[in-house]
Amino acid sequence: MKILLVGASSDIACDLFARYNNEYQFVRLSSDKDHSDIENFNIQDPSTYIDDENFDGIVYFPGTIVLKPFKQLSLETFEDDYNINVLGLLKILKFYESRLSDNSSLVFISTVAAKLGMPFHASISMCKSSIEALAKSLAAEWSPRVRINCIAPSLVETKLAKRFFRNDKQKEMMSERHPLKTTGRPEDISFAIEFLLSKKSKWITGQVMGIDGGMSTIKL
Repeated sequence: MKILLVGASSDIACDLFARYNNEYQFVRLSSDKDHSDIENFNIQDPSTYIDDENFDGIVYFPGTIVLKPFKQLSLETFEDDYNINVLGLLKILKFYESRLSDNSSLVFISTVAAKLGMPFHASISMCKSSIEALAKSLAAEWSPRVRINCIAPSLVETKLAKRFFRNDKQKEMMSERHPLKTTGRPEDISFAIEFLLSKKSKWITGQVMGIDGGMSTIKL
C-alpha cells in the first residue's frame, strides 16, 4: 500500500514511519528536508507537492497548539491556525483526490478539545471541529471508494507539546487530568493510524476515534 504522509516530521509521523516502513510504501512530505521525499515542500503551495498517482491512503499531520485566553488571541493567530490545520488539508485533498486508488483510506488528526469545551482552546478547537465535520461530510460523499476517519487525541508527549512536559511536576499534573492517569505517547496514535489505514478497518468510515486516556467520556 502506498501512503502519503503530510507533515512527516511530526513525532507521530516519524513513529508510524519507523514501525511500518517495511509494510507500507510511505511517501513523505515535510518542510523539514530530513523527513521529506522532496525539497522545498510548502503546504500552502500545491506547486511544491509531489505529483504522483495511485495513493492508497493519506495521513494529514500538520497542526498547532496555541492556548491563550480568547482576548489574547489575535485574528492573525486564528488565520494562521486555520491555514495550517484546515486550508492546508483542503489543498491536499483537492490536489490528490483524483490520485486516490479505490478502497483508499484517509486519516485526519483532530483533538479532544473539539468534543470537550476547554478554556484557552478557542482557535484550535474551532479548526479541529472543522476537520471532523469535513471528514464526516467527505466520508459520505466519497463512499464507497474512499474511507475517511479522524483520530482525536488528548495531550501526547511530542516536540509540538514539549512546553507542557518541561519537568516531572508538569508531567504529573497533565497525567492526573486523564482517567488512565497518564498522557499519550506517539505510538499510541501511530498504532491507531495504522489500524485505520489497513484492511482491518475496512468497515469503518466517518468516525472520530478518541484516543485520550478516557478524558472525553469518563469522569472520575
